[in-house]
Amino acid sequence: MAKKNCTSQTLYESLEFCPGTSILPGIRQKVYMVSKSDIVKWPVLPKTATTDMKELATYSGNFELAADKKWKFIGLAPNKGKISAEPQGDYPARTFLNKIEGAVHPETDEMAAAFSRQAITDDMVFLVQQRNGKFRVVGCEAFPTTVSPSMDSGEGVDGDFGTTFEVESTDVCPAPFYPGVIETEDGDISGETGELIDNGD
Repeated sequence: MAKKNCTSQTLYESLEFCPGTSILPGIRQKVYMVSKSDIVKWPVLPKTATTDMKELATYSGNFELAADKKWKFIGLAPNKGKISAEPQGDYPARTFLNKIEGAVHPETDEMAAAFSRQAITDDMVFLVQQRNGKFRVVGCEAFPTTVSPSMDSGEGVDGDFGTTFEVESTDVCPAPFYPGVIETEDGDISGETGELIDNGD
């Protein structure tokens, strides 16, 4: 019986921080989403890096959607919502539980209720934009995504209100980065910068 080759390549690099660098917390006010059933082809999250450690946390390629399907968005209230990741499981089967937490859509209308009714039993993928413009993925091809929307009409003159979305998904990486193309109804945008892509039309 052939013996397994248990040598593995590591590509650790120093995690630098330069004094004076400004780090902007939080997420931007649009979260994009699509049902997994509308994804024809997934980008690839590398199992090993070749020359740059960042490759391990970055999807290569694009999400390809079924014909006539686009990424839809949820408009969020300012400064509401965040993404987080925490380790879970026992060695060697350790993964990350990626989350969207406290993302509040200000409406409690028919559209918000209808979306909630569908999403609560669907398997979805979400793209969340950091303040620096880069998008990260919450949702994994190998594991289901749980969407838990809740509604609050608020009370009085200053109570909390809106539709709050909590999302959880297991993944091998903490909210991987997606620099690829995001096909939206308003045009294609870059997952690296969030800017519209000029397709020469």
